[in-house]
Amino acid sequence: MRAEELTDAASGSNCVLVSDDLLTNAPMARPRLISDEQILEATRRCVLERGPHVSLDVIAEQLGVTGPALLRRFRNREELFIRALMPDRNPEWMQEFDKGPDDRPLEVQLREHLARVWKFFEEVIPRITALRESGIEHKKVFDNDEGPAQAVRAITGWFKRAIEMGLVEAEEAETLTYAFMGALQYRAFISYMVKSPNTARSNREFLDDVARFFCRALKPAAAAKTQIVKRKRTA
Repeated sequence: MRAEELTDAASGSNCVLVSDDLLTNAPMARPRLISDEQILEATRRCVLERGPHVSLDVIAEQLGVTGPALLRRFRNREELFIRALMPDRNPEWMQEFDKGPDDRPLEVQLREHLARVWKFFEEVIPRITALRESGIEHKKVFDNDEGPAQAVRAITGWFKRAIEMGLVEAEEAETLTYAFMGALQYRAFISYMVKSPNTARSNREFLDDVARFFCRALKPAAAAKTQIVKRKRTA
């Protein structure tokens, strides 16, 4: 008995037809289709729950197959882990930066971007940490990764356009990019490492604080005017 590769007609994704002798509950089991994404999702879940040294047998058990069946689509354990844990090279939040900015208030747009990037860091930091601890050679994982450079270009481009539109008062857009990313990445990293943000401020409150901080720093005259209007309304 064997496992055959085929393409799922509905999704177009690669699948493996797993025969009886590769199923954990053989001989009663019937052959089943397992897609690449199902294998990758099970791998991500097991690594994040059990650590980067989890065995292929544990991952396979989640799918109801044996360890050898996993490697019908992936050459080895290293390739499987890299494919499962590396972040998307063109995530949605990066695409949103490429679209803007628009003519809405700066703070509104920053809040949206901050929320998207925060969610990305929450998902990616555990995965990158697991890859670094997995024992896989560093250059196999990160040497060809253009993700960080693409992120810097996308955010810097957004800030450059914001400066041209008069939304932001600044001379150097790339510096703003690193300040923006650093504010999020450090808190997300600390939150993951100690399993707590170590602050009384919730994540939502923190993101609101960062948005207000950037608005006051990047558009000080407008921010001051807004505060005057708010004080008059509450007086």
